[in-house]
This record gives sequence, structure tokens and C-alpha cells, in this order.
Amino acid sequence: MRITDDRVGTTVLSRAFSLLDVLREEAPGLGLAELARRAGLPKATAFRLANQLVELKILERNGLEYRLGQKLFELGAGTRSQALRAVATPYLEDLYEAVHETVHLAVLNGTEVLYLDKISGRRRPTASTEVGDRKPLHCTALGKAMLAFSSTELLASVVEQGLERRTRHTIAVPGLLHQQLARVRESGVAYDREEYDLGVTCVASPLLDRHGRGRGAISVTGPTSRFQPERVAAAVRTTALGINRQWVGSTGHQESGGR
Repeated sequence: MRITDDRVGTTVLSRAFSLLDVLREEAPGLGLAELARRAGLPKATAFRLANQLVELKILERNGLEYRLGQKLFELGAGTRSQALRAVATPYLEDLYEAVHETVHLAVLNGTEVLYLDKISGRRRPTASTEVGDRKPLHCTALGKAMLAFSSTELLASVVEQGLERRTRHTIAVPGLLHQQLARVRESGVAYDREEYDLGVTCVASPLLDRHGRGRGAISVTGPTSRFQPERVAAAVRTTALGINRQWVGSTGHQESGGR
């Protein structure tokens, strides 16, 4: 985005930020016409700016919709997400020492799970995840833990996008997903029983913001052949509650990774 005049530059930046501000309130994304309308911009201007922001990875385009991009998350990582990691790390290390299975920390990023941290020790990790990876909400324990405490609009968006069947165990029927999320709200834990990867089982618990919305989650993952998630569910839940108390109590940064 080349800017050669201060006045023009201010105008361009203010228009670009108007797009970002609209999308900040609309996690699943918006089509161009609606994005332009809400930002109060001509459609041609919104199209040009949005595509420049896509090139810079500030926005992402998914089909005909735009949403906040990975680069924007990375720019905020030095504050909000790093604050969460700083709070969570001692708890995650203690949890790993207790269970000796792979431990994850993730946040909500649009309609996906975004992995912030992973502890697997010397044992070969079961999960083929890396920090920065994204996975669907509906077929991961981390995702379901957050989705159970998210807005009805986000859940509707996830369902509308289609519940992709990753394995024969994936819950791909909206009614069954709703039932499972209701159980997550009651128990405070979510399970992935080979729903994303065959041979891999996971249990997760949410991290909630001041309004009770799911913004993050932690999980323990292990091979189905030996890992019994119910045995560590209480430890996962207790760890999440400990992180949450300190996170909410010491910062105002619960808005990372999603809305």
C-alpha cells in the first residue's frame, strides 16, 4: 500500500481500519458488499483495500468472504497471546508432569482452533500438531470446549460451513454436535475420540473471558491404544480453572484469537 501524501495516507489508513473494525465484530467473515456497507465505503474502495490487506496477510479471503488474518494475530501475539502463554506455561508444565501425555494451549481464531503452545517432553508426540497450526472447531476437543461457550452466531456459522467428516468418528450431524456441546457446558470438558485423527484421543477444557465466552482452551492428547481421557479430565479441568483465574484476574487481554 503505497502512500505519497500525508492527507491521502490518513484517509487510506482510516478506511483500512474501518474494514478491520467491522471484521473484529464478525469473526466468521463477511462478503464484500456487506463489508463495504458496514464500513461505510464504496464497494470498489472496499474491494481494493481488502485485497491489499489480503496480500499483506492482515485479512484472509475464504471463498467470497473476508476475515481477520493470521498476520494480524501475529502482530498481537506480543501482548494478548503472549500474556496468556506466560500465565499458562507453569500450569501446562505441571499438567504434563502429572499425565505425561501431549499438552496443548489454543485460542479461538475465527471459526478455527489456533495452537499457541505444545508440551510433549521426550516421548514421541501422538498429535501431529505444531504451534501456529489451525484445526476445525467441530472435530477437536479444544474446538468443542471453546464452541460450547461461544455465541450462537459462531456455532451457526460453523454448521453452515459444513461439518467436514475427517474420520468415520467425526460428528457431522448438527443435532448430535449440539447435544455434545450441551454436555460440555455441564461438565466443563470436551472430548475428541478419534474425530480428527484415527488413533488419537483428546480431552480439553475451556478458558473463558469475563463474559463467560470461550476464548481459549487447554487439552491433553494421547494414543487411543493406551490413553483414557476420563482419567485425566479432572486434572485438565482443574488446570484450566487455575489458568483462567490468573489470566482474568491479572490482565484484560481475553480477546485474543477470536471474537
